[in-house]
Amino acid sequence: MLNLIRSKLSLKVSIALAIIVVPPMVIAATFITSHEAARQEELTVNSAKLATMTGAKMYAATLETGLDEGLYTLKDLFEPIYEDVKGFDFAGKPRFHTKYDFYTDRAVVGFQEEILKAAPDFLYAVGTDINGYIPTHNSKYARPLVNDPAQDLRGNRTKRKFDNTVELTASKNVEPVLVQHYFRDTGELAWDVSSPIYVKGRHFGGFRLGVSITSMTAHRRALLLELSTVFGFLGLVTIGFIFIMLRRSMKPLERLATTANAISTGEGLDTPIRPASRDEIGQMASSLNRLRASLQAAMERLDT
Repeated sequence: MLNLIRSKLSLKVSIALAIIVVPPMVIAATFITSHEAARQEELTVNSAKLATMTGAKMYAATLETGLDEGLYTLKDLFEPIYEDVKGFDFAGKPRFHTKYDFYTDRAVVGFQEEILKAAPDFLYAVGTDINGYIPTHNSKYARPLVNDPAQDLRGNRTKRKFDNTVELTASKNVEPVLVQHYFRDTGELAWDVSSPIYVKGRHFGGFRLGVSITSMTAHRRALLLELSTVFGFLGLVTIGFIFIMLRRSMKPLERLATTANAISTGEGLDTPIRPASRDEIGQMASSLNRLRASLQAAMERLDT
């Protein structure tokens, strides 16, 4: 019975401590997650800004090299003729060739791929003209056409004119860097980071880099789960340790309770109770010992 009472009391105290300790741990985990996620997002976007400005300069230098080599003219770049790519069903999203896309297909792919690989949250890194035309996309979006509109939309996005508000704003932007929220037609939510491309001093278009908000949200959830697991484990260990310590600390009370129960029946009156400590439990033991001595003396007087 005493063991049951002791266990219940220890459990009640542990549960009370859990109610006090767990909410602050949850709040701390949430705060740390929000702070770290915001910090990571800021670092990623800043990295994207730098990569985009670098990409714009590299794209401009590449186009100028083609001009200097006589592969195409300024008119081909700034007054382009968009020739339809025929023989495929693009479901209302046609593709086009220009006088210079043959050159970008081999000249810009390398550095575009390197920029794209710079961070796992980058979705695309491409150059576009002022009309939203992307002559050469990243390799993962330039797979062979299979004449399946849905599959080609995911796997082949090159040589398209991207003409929604965000896309055209990025193409026409002349600020050093522009960040926009962008809902892609593939269903992904992203930041579109763009920087203008100038060729021979004229505004050609922009270099665009996508940062996946969907991916960043997944990182936030994973971090919250990880921190919650760590804090939860620490909370369980702490509460378990407190539970064990409470049970150990209540053993002297159990012995006193057993002794008091014996004394109440008139047994053990001739056995002194020696305090094991000087704390409150020790003081209780001393009081119980004085009571024992008084009862023993009273019993002896009755016997005489």
